[in-house]
Amino acid sequence: MMHCMDFWYIVGDITILLSVAVVFGIVAEKLGFSGIVGYLIAGTIVGPGMLGWIDTDHEVIRSIAEIGVALLLFTIGLEVNGKRLKELMGIGLANGILQVVVTGIIGYIVARLFQAPVNTSIIIGAMSALSSTAVVSRVLQDRSEFDDPFGRAAFSILLVQDLAIVPLMLLIAFIHESPEASEMAAELGIAGVKLITLFAVLFLVGVLILPRLFGAALIRRSVEFPVIIGIVTCLSAMWIADKLALSPALGAFIAGLILAGSPFAAQVRGDMAPLKYIFLTLFFATTGMLANLPWLADSYHWLWAIGAVGGIIVGKTLVIVLVGVVMKRSRRVSIAAGLSLAQIGEFSFVIGAEAMDSEMLSDDVFQLMMSSSLITLILSPLLISKSRDIARVIDSLFGASAHPEYKGGGSIHDHVVVIGYGVSGRKVVSELLDAGESVLVIDMGPSGIKHAREAGAFALLGNSQRRDVLDHAGIRIAKLVVLTIPDHRASVQTIMQVRSLENDIPIIARARYSIHGQNIQESGANVVVDEEECVGHKLAQKTLKQLGM
Repeated sequence: MMHCMDFWYIVGDITILLSVAVVFGIVAEKLGFSGIVGYLIAGTIVGPGMLGWIDTDHEVIRSIAEIGVALLLFTIGLEVNGKRLKELMGIGLANGILQVVVTGIIGYIVARLFQAPVNTSIIIGAMSALSSTAVVSRVLQDRSEFDDPFGRAAFSILLVQDLAIVPLMLLIAFIHESPEASEMAAELGIAGVKLITLFAVLFLVGVLILPRLFGAALIRRSVEFPVIIGIVTCLSAMWIADKLALSPALGAFIAGLILAGSPFAAQVRGDMAPLKYIFLTLFFATTGMLANLPWLADSYHWLWAIGAVGGIIVGKTLVIVLVGVVMKRSRRVSIAAGLSLAQIGEFSFVIGAEAMDSEMLSDDVFQLMMSSSLITLILSPLLISKSRDIARVIDSLFGASAHPEYKGGGSIHDHVVVIGYGVSGRKVVSELLDAGESVLVIDMGPSGIKHAREAGAFALLGNSQRRDVLDHAGIRIAKLVVLTIPDHRASVQTIMQVRSLENDIPIIARARYSIHGQNIQESGANVVVDEEECVGHKLAQKTLKQLGM
């Protein structure tokens, strides 16, 4: 049993760590970086490598801090419906498996080229294959980019990586103990049974027990009971996953999926936010404590670390781009997803520590991997925030013209015609281009045309209410028309002209005011996006979030 004094020593160390992390997080935000960068640096400074302010065993605090990653995945799971999960684990499953395997093989080959032993090279490959679920998920969530094409691609790969932890840990045990092939097959079979058991247990709980709990009149009337039940569900799923030797974060994500259909999902998500942020901050700070700055400064180790960081960022990005090309994913989306996952993540620390305990990894190699990982984690928020811009530039260098000229006629086909290039139009065009679609913009302003071409779209200067302009834009061979102009009269006239040229093409139109929505729909639009209704929905979401619901 933990002595009372030991407990308060741990509380004191956690308080010091969180306090310093908050200060450095604020400074990082002021300088234009993500707060995560400040948390990592704070852990490095107060950790054993520098000031040594924390006396508690690092693993004790880190075990507590891992609740933060699990809570993050739990709240993400609360937002994922069945359709979105199917999309994430559809083509994303194949992408993730290919990424893990190819990255692992390349990591092994590079290590062997530097004369590393076979066992060490295998471990380096395994560590290189995993990215940071905590950092990437947190930054994507903060930037509201989970629903962007590259965000979905990155998160689906992260889910597969979390699943890959089990076979990778088995691989380490295999090369350490060298069991017979039959024993290895048995271990893999047991791991598969454990994973199925986890899904089955949590699914049955979600179907048979939780609906009755949340449906009880007493629970519905209470403010705190739904949140308590949600937290208990999350922690229980983590505990079950850990007992089955699986990732606790994965168990928390599955629990979130189960509760996603609950009417209390939004309330649970909002009320758990403070806990999530506290534990996540602690997690990033404890990750920073792994850095050993004296080791970096000794014998030019920092040069090796810089080389490793460059190899990780370039190598992992290239692997994900190549995998995306094989799986017919947009090159631009693949580049952005690759940059987002160009780091060595927190679960690699688990693999490295296990290998160290088994004496299969030297201290120098372990420190090199940990130092390189921490540097990539510090760079990750910046890379993710700039990933779309970088992807657009790189894509233009490899064949996608940054300033496409539209000559008319049949030079493009099966494209999306976006009418209007204001704030709404820019957002639509950006998302379509990231998804790999050909886009033609029609706008009446030369400035809008210029910016649309710079973004990577074809562009045509003209009035969309004129038949000849629409004909020149290739309406007959386009696959979709999107009207983002605010004037309902111009929208109605444009829709009528489109229908006179091509009666079957789908049309999505914006209605600035609800009163005009019916008129726009009657003129021939298939889908009308009511601006007032969207604003009301968004206001309601923000209001509930502010109230912690």
